[in-house]
Amino acid sequence: MMTVDQDTIYQYLDGRELLHTTLMKREQLLLELEKLVKAPQEIRCAEKVARFPLMRAQTLLFELSVISEYIDSVIFEINCYAERCGKPRVQVIEMKLQ
Repeated sequence: MMTVDQDTIYQYLDGRELLHTTLMKREQLLLELEKLVKAPQEIRCAEKVARFPLMRAQTLLFELSVISEYIDSVIFEINCYAERCGKPRVQVIEMKLQ
């Protein structure tokens, strides 16, 4: 019978906590991007023209791409620890856009 190193379990649990925190940060970035997109639609006055903050949107998209790559690597690491200590793996579910 194999004994699991306690350090491996701690790494697994720390990884899951890091994944949770990173997903929350990703959710905040997505919400901010959504606000940028919807803001110009709220202005209905003919005298005012909404200016889309392109630089901020590009920055958010870049941050989202970096954080997505980070999430992928964290999931990979968690699943490696999961195999070593017999814990459940992180499942990635593809969502279809509506």
